[in-house]
Amino acid sequence: MTPSIAPSDNVGADPEKKALFASVTKRIDYTPKIGTELHGIKLTELTEQQADELAAFIAERGVVFFRDQEDLDRKEHVKLGQRWGPLHVHPLVPHDQESPELIVLDSRLSPPGRYNTNNSWHSDVSFEPYPSSFSILKFEEIPEAGGDTIWSNGYQLYDNLSQPIKTLLEGLTATHTSDIFRVFQANTGRQTFGKLNDSVHPVIRTNPVTGWKSVFTNSVFTREINGLSPTESKWILEYLNDLTSKRLDYQVRFSWKKDSVAIWDNRSTFHTGVPDFQPYFRKGVRVTVSGEAPFYDAESSGTQAEAFKKTAEAIIAKQEKEAAEKSKVDPALQLA
Repeated sequence: MTPSIAPSDNVGADPEKKALFASVTKRIDYTPKIGTELHGIKLTELTEQQADELAAFIAERGVVFFRDQEDLDRKEHVKLGQRWGPLHVHPLVPHDQESPELIVLDSRLSPPGRYNTNNSWHSDVSFEPYPSSFSILKFEEIPEAGGDTIWSNGYQLYDNLSQPIKTLLEGLTATHTSDIFRVFQANTGRQTFGKLNDSVHPVIRTNPVTGWKSVFTNSVFTREINGLSPTESKWILEYLNDLTSKRLDYQVRFSWKKDSVAIWDNRSTFHTGVPDFQPYFRKGVRVTVSGEAPFYDAESSGTQAEAFKKTAEAIIAKQEKEAAEKSKVDPALQLA
C-alpha cells in the first residue's frame, strides 16, 4: 500500500489524514502515483475534518473511487460538491431540472454526431476563467459491459519531460476555448445556460493543495499556445496530448458499478470516457466544483516525483528495518 504524501503547508488538513482513515476499512491503490479506492466511507456522512482531508487526498492521488454510495442521491450529491466550493453550471450540457449545477450524462441523449468528450482527453471546463477544481461523478445506470473511464496523471507528465522542454513550457500560456460547444450550438440551436467562455491559462500549473507542478493543456479545450507560431503550437500540443493518451504508466482505469462514485482533481489530471458500451446505455450525474484562477509559482512549486521519492525512501527503510529485525537469531536458540 502506498501511503499518502503530505500536501504543502498552506493546507489545513492533517497530513496523515487520521480522521479520514479512521473510517476507511480498506484502501486499494490502483497505481503508485494515481488512483485509490476507499472502502468504509459514506460520502453523505463526512465530518468537516474528513471532508478537508479527503480534498487533500484527492489532490495527491488525482482521483479517488468509492463503491456502494446509494445514499448519495442527487440532493446529497450537490451538497457534497458545495462543501469544496461554488458549483459550476455548464453552459450547454443538459442538467437536472431542480439543480442546474448537476449535469446529466445520459447516452440516450447522445445521437450520432452530437458533441462528445468520450474518447477525448480533457480537464473539465478548462475554458472557464476559474476552471474546475474537483468533479464528482456517479452513475445511476451502467451498461452490461464497457463504459469505463480512464484518468491520466498531469503531475507525472510534467515530471518526465526533459529539462529544456520544462523550461520552455513554464514560461508559456495557452488559450482554452468553448469552440466545441459553439459549433454544436450553432448547428442545433440548443439553448445555452451561460456564456461560452475563452480563457488564457499557464501551460504548467501549480496545484494549490499539493504545490506540485502539472501540465495543464488538453485535446478538447486548448486551442493554441500563445506566442508561438501555429506550427510550433500545434506540434507541442500534439506531443503533450500524445503523452497523455499513450503513456500507460500515467493512467488509471476504473470500471463502474451501480452507485460507484469517482472524485478527481481537474487541476492535475485528464480523463476520457471509453465509448465501447453500445448498444447498451448508461446514465450518470456530475457536479463540477469551480476552483481558483490557474497560476504557476516558479519559486515555491515542487513536484510529485520529489515528494514520492522521499515517501518511497521512507517506506523502503522501514521495510528493511523490519526485515533485519525478523532475521536476527533468537538468543534462546543460540543457547540450545
